[in-house]
Amino acid sequence: MRKNIGIGIGIGIAVLVIVPVLNASPARGKANPFVQGTVIEVQKQKVYFPDYAIGGSNPSDAPLTSRYYAYLVSVRVDCKTYVGRYETPFNYLPSEFTPNQPIQVHLTKHVMYFDLPNDPDMRMGIVRRSPDCGQTR
Repeated sequence: MRKNIGIGIGIGIAVLVIVPVLNASPARGKANPFVQGTVIEVQKQKVYFPDYAIGGSNPSDAPLTSRYYAYLVSVRVDCKTYVGRYETPFNYLPSEFTPNQPIQVHLTKHVMYFDLPNDPDMRMGIVRRSPDCGQTR
């Protein structure tokens, strides 16, 4: 009986050691979700909310407004151009978003994710997509 318990414990320890090693192996068939893209254009917009400030004859009656910045970033991947919108309360966009700059991007149906050194969770909602290859009919 004691011999069987020793074997069971030995097998349990072996499983505890081998299973994490197998899960940590890099060759699991998962491809890198990021692809190479190129930043084409960046448009900066200053946005006020609400976009009206009518307060009547007394300026102090005007509603409070908030200001934020929105950037429309065009990125070409293969034969498509994706336009993403990035909103921030600061007048700042990472320097990786300059025209003709290569960038790593992961595309989903509605969101672009970027692999940036200082911001690995950078994402933008896709506003528009268009084919970019010279297709003539």
